[in-house]
Amino acid sequence: MSKFILSVFLFAVSANALIAQELFNGFGAKGFYNKSLKSQESFYIPQMQIGFETYVETKEVKNESGLSSFANTMAAHSKGGQYGGKQSSSARVTTILNAGMELEDFQVLANDFHVILENEIQKAGLTILKMEDVNKMESFQKVKEKYSDKTDKKQSKANPDDVGFGTIKVYPSNTLFMFDESSMMKGGGPAFYGMMKKVHSETNAGMILQNLTIDFSTVELDVQLDAGVKGKSTTAEMKILPKMRITYNTMDFITPKGGPNSAPASLVGEFVSDKEYNAKIYSDKNKAESLFKQFFSLSAPNVDFDPRIIEMSKEDYIAAAKHLFTEYSKEFAKTLVVGAKGK
Repeated sequence: MSKFILSVFLFAVSANALIAQELFNGFGAKGFYNKSLKSQESFYIPQMQIGFETYVETKEVKNESGLSSFANTMAAHSKGGQYGGKQSSSARVTTILNAGMELEDFQVLANDFHVILENEIQKAGLTILKMEDVNKMESFQKVKEKYSDKTDKKQSKANPDDVGFGTIKVYPSNTLFMFDESSMMKGGGPAFYGMMKKVHSETNAGMILQNLTIDFSTVELDVQLDAGVKGKSTTAEMKILPKMRITYNTMDFITPKGGPNSAPASLVGEFVSDKEYNAKIYSDKNKAESLFKQFFSLSAPNVDFDPRIIEMSKEDYIAAAKHLFTEYSKEFAKTLVVGAKGK
């Protein structure tokens, strides 16, 4: 019996490691960052760029398969005609958040996210240095000096007039924007690594740099294309689920052993919440037009495409976002342990 229990336990550990590794690319059971992460026991999170989606367009394009195109071409030729070529079609859904969230609400939520990630990493068995303490270290002052202007420029995009338009970028208190996957030269060359060496000597900890985007709903589109000799017919089914998701996530690590890498680590696919929130999902052109006038300070777009409004209370939005991010943080922490401790 004890051997059976041990076997089940080992299977569960292996399964957890596999699940953690599959969620992320670049670290975990294997990955290009593991060389930097190996045996690293302590970390801190100086960068956490969070984009909160408030207005999203989801589109799916369906292309006719090569086999279908060939069959239609032959059918047209057999009747003495010509086929117009491969067909394609698409469907689009636009969703608008209506939750009464102001910029200061997003800021408080970002601060909570930072604490949640710290706590889950610590629960997983690693040591976390709090940014309140790191920011006071002498060696970190050069880092703050180098990246404060970049952070201000990024953060300045998140002003009250922009709430409701696209993505609101927010940084938790005591964090900076250092770089992301679009940065031309990560780190900035020898001067950067000299600066990092001083920080590592004082902290002996690894940096975790996060860039992620939170969407307020999950949209499923199923486009069916029936292409024929005389043209095409298209059907599309749409489903809007009241589930939040992380649609984008890249991350870098800088430890005493090295980093950042030329390519960031990333979430393999979307991370969808396992819990639905309470919301009213409906179509109302007049309401959508009113929201757009509120969102867009200059010229509001036409509402001919009939967007769907996702309406919920501020409290429900915050609770759903925290639940999503807690589940994500648990998986991230689990994967980080796999990479750092090899288990």
